[in-house]
Amino acid sequence: MTLQTSLNCWKHHARWALQALTTLQSDDQSSLLAALQKIGNSQMDLYLGDLSLADIDSQIIAQLQQRGIDDPTRYAEWLASNGQYQLLNLDDSSEWVLRWGEIDQQRVHLHPARYSPLSVRVRAPVLRSAYAIIVWQRWYGGDLFDLHLINRVRTTWLQLSPIAKLPPNDGLAALLRLLHQLNQPN
Repeated sequence: MTLQTSLNCWKHHARWALQALTTLQSDDQSSLLAALQKIGNSQMDLYLGDLSLADIDSQIIAQLQQRGIDDPTRYAEWLASNGQYQLLNLDDSSEWVLRWGEIDQQRVHLHPARYSPLSVRVRAPVLRSAYAIIVWQRWYGGDLFDLHLINRVRTTWLQLSPIAKLPPNDGLAALLRLLHQLNQPN
């Protein structure tokens, strides 16, 4: 059995998630909310770089093959040699954590390393809020940084508490700014 990767793109790949959000239609709020639930409730690192899923996959698999790791048994042994995880660097300088995947056909579970280059550490409610606000703006208009709009989205769509302020270089505002920049055509 050859090795395959798995990556929760909603949590860990900003460009993929932004593209997926553009495919949702305004009458499909349930699909949006279901997707946002895949983010979970913890902190995570969100990759902001240009590598596609296919690029990440091919670079990880190539590095494993170079190390002679070509089946689940060898992969499990390699992980066990370093506390059940390993780190690999990709061509764009991003660093990725490899763990044991729970899905039989996708044993190479990936996520960006903590504070890896080209990634940002983010709390799940902040990421869910940012994605939902971006979708709201696309469907209904409004200013991404309008606190009233943000709280409306947080309370009505996400059942999250309203926030009192939106510091411009911190938390949700900083993430919205990053995602907005990634979402602009080059």
